[in-house]
Amino acid sequence: MSAQLLLEDEENRTRALQLSSFIVEAPAGAGKTELLTQRYLKLLQTVNVPEEIIAITFTNKAAAEMRLRILDSLMAAANLTPPSQAHKQITYDLSLKALQQAQANNWQLIENPSRLRIFTIDSLCAHLARQMPLLSRFGAQPKVADDTSILYAQAAEQTLALLEHTEHGDIVKTALRYVENNAAQLTGLLVSMLQKRDQWLHQAQHEIEPKQLQNTLRYLIECELASVSQVFNVDLQHQLMPLARFAAGQLNTNDSIIRLLIDWDAPLTTHAEALPMWLSVRELLLTKENTIRAKVDKNIGFTPEYKSEKANFKTYLESLEVMPDFANSLAKILALPTFYTTLDSWQMIAALSKLLNLAVAQLWLVFQQAGEVDFVEIAQRATQALNDESDTPTDLALKLDYQIQHLLVDEFQDTSPSQIKLLEQLTRGWQTGDDRTLFCVGDPMQSIYRFRKANVSLFINAAQNGIGDIQLQRLQLYRNNRATPEIVGWINQTFTPLFAAFDDENQGAVKYRPSIADADKHNVNSAVEVHAILKNDSTIKNSTEVAKQHEAEAVIAIIKRESVANPNAKIAVLVSAKNHLKPLVTTLRRLHTDIKFQALEIEVLAGRQIVQDLLALTHALHHKADRVHWLAVLRAPWCGLTLHDLHALAGSNHYSTIWQLMQNDALIQTLSTDGQVRLQHVRAIFDEAFESQGRTSTSKWVRGVWLMLNGAACLWEQADVVDVQAFFSCLDSLDKRNQFSPERM
Repeated sequence: MSAQLLLEDEENRTRALQLSSFIVEAPAGAGKTELLTQRYLKLLQTVNVPEEIIAITFTNKAAAEMRLRILDSLMAAANLTPPSQAHKQITYDLSLKALQQAQANNWQLIENPSRLRIFTIDSLCAHLARQMPLLSRFGAQPKVADDTSILYAQAAEQTLALLEHTEHGDIVKTALRYVENNAAQLTGLLVSMLQKRDQWLHQAQHEIEPKQLQNTLRYLIECELASVSQVFNVDLQHQLMPLARFAAGQLNTNDSIIRLLIDWDAPLTTHAEALPMWLSVRELLLTKENTIRAKVDKNIGFTPEYKSEKANFKTYLESLEVMPDFANSLAKILALPTFYTTLDSWQMIAALSKLLNLAVAQLWLVFQQAGEVDFVEIAQRATQALNDESDTPTDLALKLDYQIQHLLVDEFQDTSPSQIKLLEQLTRGWQTGDDRTLFCVGDPMQSIYRFRKANVSLFINAAQNGIGDIQLQRLQLYRNNRATPEIVGWINQTFTPLFAAFDDENQGAVKYRPSIADADKHNVNSAVEVHAILKNDSTIKNSTEVAKQHEAEAVIAIIKRESVANPNAKIAVLVSAKNHLKPLVTTLRRLHTDIKFQALEIEVLAGRQIVQDLLALTHALHHKADRVHWLAVLRAPWCGLTLHDLHALAGSNHYSTIWQLMQNDALIQTLSTDGQVRLQHVRAIFDEAFESQGRTSTSKWVRGVWLMLNGAACLWEQADVVDVQAFFSCLDSLDKRNQFSPERM
């Protein structure tokens, strides 16, 4: 079986270089970037100019890597240096032919790499908007704002200011009633929605019919309930009904749920109106953590005469434990929205939709006033530049239709509906057999950006139905070039049951795609070990912070064990989010200084001690009455007053500023001899600093004061130097944009 899949993998990699449109499923470690590089080099052999090929990625790093690989391949071909690795030979051969085409047409790709059109999705949109300033409605190209939160907040405040407007006042009043006249809360909601308006604007711009909304939600709820009912079937329900009547009376929950369970005498329907009953059953069978109740405990207690029912109920719960999908399936019900049968709530949604449209209009005015926009606005204007209100191609679309011959899209599983629409417009008018191609590569199992409207169902739909008028041939890669067979085998075995049983476009679910490792990479020392931190451990179950610390110590113990076994080993710690590393990094720095590590771009800059000292200095310089930060400055290493001296200085006077107290020579005499010397030295530096305030930029001023305080001598590690550089870089950036204020630090 493995040999057959490897053969299919090789055939599909060869087919992917043909002049046709494909969508390629490539698992982790399959060499997606190398395949895209080969495809790009192959296409260079067929075009009149390199600008006819456009490659789209999602990050600047990915775009830079692809450009570098292509240039490195062309330079290797120009220097006639064939690769030592066998799998690189295909890339080298393609590079030779691409270079011949480039030299024959005098493209000078190596000397002028900007002719390689490799964009991020944002930079492509900006490129399109710049070409047609009138169609994009930008006029002169605005700057992309570094911090858009201020602009969103301003737009939200201007929207609420329409309260007195004769035409829009009723909409604002209705929305305010929804939040009980809490204007701050409504402002915050509008800001959060404006940040992701590309996900809902195309829907909010249509007139909303409350009845239609109600029917749509009904359909979605009933689809989910139908899915759950396949797991929690009629037989299981019949077994539970008599037990539920006894259990409900002792259930530690609200009376409405108890009444529903006691009166339960028929199988549950999948109608939306039955949702409360489904929720009651979930409450009966699952814990707050959405796991099946392990035993009959104090939350479900039976009176003595019901001992047999108690035993039967426990047996029933145990039977559910062997059903792997039961708990996860039933837990989904809790996430379903409440279904309202009256239309009042739906009319509120219609009013909020109108308010959102007003907020978007106000945001455009704010953008015009500021001369800045966000990437969402650029993407929307690029779409407008390609398609006018009559849904016909614009001059830009016709121009691009002539220019673009081939599109390559990386990480296709992360595309959103608006980005799919952009691809449809870019390929509009393409026909089968005209030698123009669309090539999409991705891994549907890695679709993790649903929060920004990326949906794996888009990948499934594109594979089945194509994009626009373009039909895509589906290719599957299987070979994992990174891992050993032992690790790949464990991953296949472990993750297969965690994915859906089949691809489901409506649910946005995909089945697991197995990978195959090269047998030559077999390593008997390669293995996966699981070190479980159990929730029911009595030492950690009652405290999240204790649990995190317990986990950090367990990881450190593993690191030490592996370091002893193999002193030259390089160990990586991977987590799902940066904040998960905080307990580990903190423990390493405080208690295990013998373990050297790097945590680049992991630790929050403001959490580093040297940066906290710099923040205190910045605040103190800009606000003489800020006692907390002034005391922090005097406590910092460049001054180093003891707690006893700080108390002598400020402990008995809570009304004067610290700076005023520092001018009191009599008070200073009460400090220790060492404290007096330190304080007078710092006072002289601050006297000089305040005399020069306003004569230079904030960044240079603060840096100058820090250097005069001999702050550079207080850096003990290389990481401290990097942190200081990062701090002043941020300060300088705020300064240049005229956005610095101590409150934002």
